[in-house]
Amino acid sequence: MPLDLENFWLWDLEDAVTKPVWWYSWVLLGLLILILWISKRIKKDLVPILSDEEGNVRITPHALQELVSKSCIEMEGIHAPSTIIKCQNGKVRLLVRLQVNTNCNVKEARQELRKKIESIMVKNLCFSNFGGVDLIIKGFKDSK
Repeated sequence: MPLDLENFWLWDLEDAVTKPVWWYSWVLLGLLILILWISKRIKKDLVPILSDEEGNVRITPHALQELVSKSCIEMEGIHAPSTIIKCQNGKVRLLVRLQVNTNCNVKEARQELRKKIESIMVKNLCFSNFGGVDLIIKGFKDSK
C-alpha cells in the first residue's frame, strides 16, 4: 500500500483514518502538547522579594513553599499544606491549600496562619511586594 502524500489534501476522513501517517500525526501532536505542558509546569521563575539601589533580592518558589509548609507544621490542627504563588500587578500573593482538623476553628487558624506568614515575609524577609495569603481547605482530618 503506497503512501500517497501528494494528494493528502484530498483525503476524506475515511481515507485518512486508514493511513498510518494520520495516527502518527495525532500521536506527535499529543506528545508536543504534553511536552509543552510539562515544560510550563517545571519552569520556575524566581520570586522578587525586594529591590533597592543596592540590587535585587529574589527567592525560589520551592524555598517559599518550604517556608509556608514549615509555618503550617508548627500550628495545631493544620495538615498537608501546599502553596501556589501568584504574582499579579507586582504583588506576590500566596494561595495555601491545607487540611484542617474537624474540631479546628477555621477563622482563628486562618488569622494565626496569616499573621505568622505575614510576619515572616514582611519583617524577616523584607518583602516589599507581599499581597497577602488566601486559604483553601482541601479536606478535613479527624483529630486524635
